[in-house]
Amino acid sequence: MKRKNEQHQRLFLVISLMLGLVFVGGLVHWAQTVSGLGFFVISWKWRLGLGGWIGLAILWAGLLITAYFHDITPSLWLQRTITSRIARFCGFVIAMGFMMIPVVAISGWLPHPEVWEAFPARLMLLSAGIFFGGMGISLVTNDEIGWLGWIGSALVSGIGFILLQYLPGISSYPLSLGWSEASRYYYGSLFFARRIYGVSVPLSPLHPARYMLLAIPFALGHLPLWVHRFWQIALWLGMSLATSAALVKRLPIGNRLARFWAVIGGALFLLQGPVYYHLTLCVIPVLLFFDAKKPWRTLLVVLITSLWAGVCRINWFPVPGALAIFLWLLEEPIGEQPFYLYYRWPLIFGVLGLAVAFSAQAVYITLSGQPSWMYESTFTSDLLWYRLLPSPTYPIGIIRGIVWVSLPLWILITVNGLRNFSRISIWRWAGIAAIIMIFFVGGLVVSVKIGGGSNIHNLDAYLIFLMTIGAYLVTHRVVADGRSLQVWRPIPVLLLLAFLPVGWHMYFAHPIMRLDEKIAWQDVEILRDWAQKATAQGGRVLFINQRHLLTFGIIQGVPLEPEYELLVLMEMAMANNSRYLGRFYNDLEQRKFDVIIVGTPNTPIKDPAKDAFAEENNVWVERVVLPLLRNYKVALVLQSDVAVMVPRIEDITVSP
Repeated sequence: MKRKNEQHQRLFLVISLMLGLVFVGGLVHWAQTVSGLGFFVISWKWRLGLGGWIGLAILWAGLLITAYFHDITPSLWLQRTITSRIARFCGFVIAMGFMMIPVVAISGWLPHPEVWEAFPARLMLLSAGIFFGGMGISLVTNDEIGWLGWIGSALVSGIGFILLQYLPGISSYPLSLGWSEASRYYYGSLFFARRIYGVSVPLSPLHPARYMLLAIPFALGHLPLWVHRFWQIALWLGMSLATSAALVKRLPIGNRLARFWAVIGGALFLLQGPVYYHLTLCVIPVLLFFDAKKPWRTLLVVLITSLWAGVCRINWFPVPGALAIFLWLLEEPIGEQPFYLYYRWPLIFGVLGLAVAFSAQAVYITLSGQPSWMYESTFTSDLLWYRLLPSPTYPIGIIRGIVWVSLPLWILITVNGLRNFSRISIWRWAGIAAIIMIFFVGGLVVSVKIGGGSNIHNLDAYLIFLMTIGAYLVTHRVVADGRSLQVWRPIPVLLLLAFLPVGWHMYFAHPIMRLDEKIAWQDVEILRDWAQKATAQGGRVLFINQRHLLTFGIIQGVPLEPEYELLVLMEMAMANNSRYLGRFYNDLEQRKFDVIIVGTPNTPIKDPAKDAFAEENNVWVERVVLPLLRNYKVALVLQSDVAVMVPRIEDITVSP
């Protein structure tokens, strides 16, 4: 035992030294950036800041030297040097201060956030947060070595990066926060269209499960826009935590603190995709209620979750059944029975689950009020294979991104698989490998569909299965066919498993954007004037975007025109759906609408080698903007990049 502790202490020193080298390298890059901007010359505060960082590096080195010669970790040395009460207080202060340093610096709350844009500078912050924050947590918890302290410190910083990314979305800003952000609430409102708009409206052919969840606040009555934004963020964070907690519940982790960090770490892993919140409802019930000893109960859970899967994306139709099969392969030994008997229940889970999902989709199509051909865009859109590699749309590239996310788990899975290959039947290994590879390849194909390729969220099902087998192997949860498994879980790989998702979220974190609500409300007033006066003259007003202004009563007295909303129009343009676009063009030629509200109709064609989302821009220009401009002219472009368009017939031009 003593020898093991000595090995852990030496390993602690080695990793501490590596973190220190990362810190010093980042500090050099940061100092060069600040010097290049001239801040050291014009401000003594920046010189003082540099001195503080250098002092921290010297303290770091001193702690490591002391730990080396005393053969003891810094946290344990401090625990023995000062009283426990003081140690815990100091630990709390140190932990909170250093864990929040990276988040505060990147958030833009400090002056000149551009000095933290470079990844080396961010790594400097994160390495300091992990080392000193972890030491603080170890003082609070009396952890001699400090592995959980390091993991906890990293994960708390990760939580900060996630909150930095999501919390600014809880806003009363009246216009859409992004290209299609507020459109989501409009589609959620359609489940209560008669109450909100006074007419029945066909439901969305896109992502109905997502909009069912976003419809929940509308059931509570008239709530402001910021409440709906809060609800969506609660879904993002809450469903990721719930999925992780459901998986951790199946694992033999006795330590409460370790279980807590496992739940947080799992949520951060899923949010790397991110795995969309409505899809997790295909997963959580199966994780909670699967029982290989109670196959009928498991089948019932699979069928219920498959109903939900049927109103999700088509590549998620098989997920509930596949997850039940996956858990069966991990938990149920094959014994002496033939493989075809062993696969009897898994086959039932998969076939019946898939059948129920397709049936649920058919029922939804019938009830939605949309023609069936509106649901065919998935199969007719272009595939942009170059986006698997780094491109302007996704500089990391899908392949490189998924390798980054998967690497620590694949190391654990591969080594444990090789060490225990003979302890688990080949028929089980074959099923496990097939499920992972099917969803990996399928996720890659969906990722390159036009409209995608800007992140790895279409590999969401693959991430679920990868996290599941990784967690099962690390915690010794896989049931062997013969001798018990020999689990290999070295501390450096476990630390990498905790650190990499935090680094991922830090890489994509950005300073909080401060939107000018005064200008936005001025633009809303102008839109209200145009829309209400056109309506008063018997005209029709089409909101291609910013339609949520009608949903939330920000603009009143204007009847809803349900067709040609931004998201569906863009989807049909990318799919080149001739029936939908033909109807759109006919309505434009007939000057059906007296005022059209749309984003500024820019016409430049973009180069895929230089511009992000070039193909999406080009189909929008060719199939939407140019037909619009042939029949309508721009009457006004607002500061919020919203345009008002009127027909190209002078005698019916509407003016406020």
